[in-house]
Amino acid sequence: FPPIKVVHDEHFGFSVEAMVVMPPHTLIAEYVGEVVTMEQSDEIRSDSLMVLLNTGKRESSLIIDPTRGGNIARFLSGINNRSLVSRRKANVRSLRFDLDGHVRVALFTSRRVEPGEKLQYDYNAGVKGKSLEELAESGFYDTSNFF
Repeated sequence: FPPIKVVHDEHFGFSVEAMVVMPPHTLIAEYVGEVVTMEQSDEIRSDSLMVLLNTGKRESSLIIDPTRGGNIARFLSGINNRSLVSRRKANVRSLRFDLDGHVRVALFTSRRVEPGEKLQYDYNAGVKGKSLEELAESGFYDTSNFF
């Protein structure tokens, strides 16, 4: 994995920055944590949940909760996917794949990333056109308060 670091800003909280130039498609990290249903996630106080599988039903849709078993990937900044300016900041994408019968999530750069640049990800990628109510029902975030 390329060298990256967690930084803290009193206004924006934690984020992750590149320490070297990273070309497009550079593997950053695997998004890891405990896999729970969306229904179970109602009791979780984490702001770093990632949808692993959306079946349209809260009792069978799965989320990765990095609270107890996460890594640096949980600190990647989210973007406001309702803002064109913010969407242009996204420089990380995810890829879900099967490895020995287990679904894994890899995070990789979607374009060249410069040293000191924040790694930013659209946590709601793939849900274009849904209302805030539809997003909330399916376990996705309202990112309108993200920068």
